[in-house]
Amino acid sequence: MAVVINFVLSITDIVTITEVLLFSMTQVGFVNKLVNFHRNSRKVATLDELISQEIFTRVTVAEMDIMKTSFQRCQKVLNIFLLSCFGVTLLYGVVPAVNGIMTGTKMYPFPGKFPFNPDDYFVLIYGGEVATVAVSAWNNGAMDCLFTKHTVIATTLFRILRKKIKDLHYNTNEGERPLENRIKHCVRYYNEIIKYVSAIENIFAYGILVQFMCSAIVICLTGFQLLVVASESGQSGLLVVYLFCMMFQLVLYCWYGHMLMEESNRITEACYAINWHEMKIGQQKMLITIMERAKKPIALKALGIFRLNLSTLMTVCYFLLLLRHFLGYAYFFLFKILRSSYSYFAVLQQIYRK
Repeated sequence: MAVVINFVLSITDIVTITEVLLFSMTQVGFVNKLVNFHRNSRKVATLDELISQEIFTRVTVAEMDIMKTSFQRCQKVLNIFLLSCFGVTLLYGVVPAVNGIMTGTKMYPFPGKFPFNPDDYFVLIYGGEVATVAVSAWNNGAMDCLFTKHTVIATTLFRILRKKIKDLHYNTNEGERPLENRIKHCVRYYNEIIKYVSAIENIFAYGILVQFMCSAIVICLTGFQLLVVASESGQSGLLVVYLFCMMFQLVLYCWYGHMLMEESNRITEACYAINWHEMKIGQQKMLITIMERAKKPIALKALGIFRLNLSTLMTVCYFLLLLRHFLGYAYFFLFKILRSSYSYFAVLQQIYRK
C-alpha cells in the first residue's frame, strides 16, 4: 500500500514511477507464484508419491550413479542462484543505510509513502522492509528451486530409461519371455514419467506464465534504473545483482525445461541403437509403441502457451489484446524477451532525456 501511494503521488516523476514499478512487478510475480503454490499444495505432495513408486525406487548401482551426478550438478547451479538471492537481500539492507549515512538523511529500501512520518519509527520500518525482502526472496527462490529439482528428476528418469532400453541390446539371447518383460517394464516406466511431468506442469504452469510476463518488465525497468542512478551511490551495484538474479531465474526454467525435452527426444534414438531386428515380432511392436510415443517430445509448458526451452528464453508470449472482442479477431504478440525489454528501455530513456 505504501508503494501504491507513492506511485499515485509521483505520477509525473518517471524515475520514481519506474522504481515503484520495478518493485511492484517483482512482487506481482512472486505473489502469483505463492498463491498458485498454496492453491496446489496438496498436489505438490502427489509429486513425492509419484517418484516414490517401486518402479522408480528399485535402481541399480549404475542408475544410482546417474542420479547422483545429475542432482549434484543441479545443486551447484541452485547454490549460485540462492547466493544471488542472498546478495540482493543483503544489498537491499546495506545500500540505503550507507547512502543515508553519507547524505545525512534517513533512507529506506522501498520507494513508499506513509500517512505518518516514518522517521519517527525508522528502525522498526527499516527492519520490517528488509525482513519483507528477505522473506520474499527466500520463498520465491525456494519455489524456483522446487520446480527445478522436480524437472531435473524427470530428466534423470529419462536418462535411466534410455539406459534400460540400451541394455536390451545385450540381453536378446536371454529368452523370449524375460526380454518381453523387460520391454514391458520400459513401457510402464515411460508412462509413469509422462504422468510425473504432467503433474509438474499442472502445478507450476500458471505461476511460470506470470513470472515470464513480469520478468520482461522488470528487466527493462532495471536497465533504465541503471541508467539514471548515480554509480557512486551503491545503488548501481544493487541493480546489477538484481538484474543477474532475475536473468538467472529465467535461465533456470528454460535451461532445465530444454534439457528435459532433449532427453525425451533421445528415446527414439535409444530404440534404434539396439539390435531390434533380432527380436520377435511382438517385441518389435512394443518397441514401436515406445518410439511412436517418443515422436512427440515431452516438454513443460507455461499454461499451455509456450514451451520452456532455450528458444523461449529469447521469446515471451505477451498477451491477447482486449480489443479483440470489439474488432472481431485476435492479435497475438510474440516478442523476444530481451528485445522487448530493450524496446521498453529505449522508450523510457527518450522520455527521461526529454
